[in-house]
Amino acid sequence: MDFGIFGSPVRDRILKLLVLIEDSYPRQLAERLDERLYTVQRAVDALQSAGIVTSRLVGTIRRVELNPTWYAASELRVLLRRMAQADPGLSAIAGSIRRRPRRARKAL
Repeated sequence: MDFGIFGSPVRDRILKLLVLIEDSYPRQLAERLDERLYTVQRAVDALQSAGIVTSRLVGTIRRVELNPTWYAASELRVLLRRMAQADPGLSAIAGSIRRRPRRARKAL
């Protein structure tokens, strides 16, 4: 059974994905990691309570990112990048996330 360094495999994958894509929101994380939204929301809440991630509301969307003011933020980023290298599927997921809006009236 895999317990994960940060308490669960879901928390580990959330953190690794966040270090690759900078910020996201729980629904996008759940879709990309193929997890239930409630599971991701609870994991994000636990990580936020520990101070590892921070969130802010942008309109009605809760944006989540690694907490840059956490006392070990730089070391955590190095560790998570190293862990993400061992998971090539996660790099593919991060690469598939669109980072800017689609041009208006552009055909899908």
